[in-house]
Amino acid sequence: MSPKNMAVKRNSPDDRRERAAKRGDAGGRIRDVLLLSALALLLLFAVWQIFYGDKEESQVSAVGSESEQRLCALLSEIDGVGEVRVMICEDENGAESVVVVCEGANDLRVNMDIREAVSAALGTDEKSVKIYLMKE
Repeated sequence: MSPKNMAVKRNSPDDRRERAAKRGDAGGRIRDVLLLSALALLLLFAVWQIFYGDKEESQVSAVGSESEQRLCALLSEIDGVGEVRVMICEDENGAESVVVVCEGANDLRVNMDIREAVSAALGTDEKSVKIYLMKE
């Protein structure tokens, strides 16, 4: 038998089955272990996203958008406003409505100044600006 024929015989399907049987089908076991490991990693990733993935979103929303931060800085400069928080509700055309919570909301003059400032800064109607007193 020539070396060329031996190489062909070694790679025949029957020869591969015999070698797998001699190994105790170790290739199949390795495949099963790899598959279970991949599934375990996938499950671990899913659990991580469920319990720890949402914290980044809540931190971003707690900080507020750049427009909200800029509006807070502007309103806090108005005399009598005090501490202020702002939420801008937007649609595809811009600011639809604005909620302002501040310490000086009881003062009618401060209330009107806030309404005018928000309307001018965001280009919204003064009726869409809601102002509430901040709790102590």
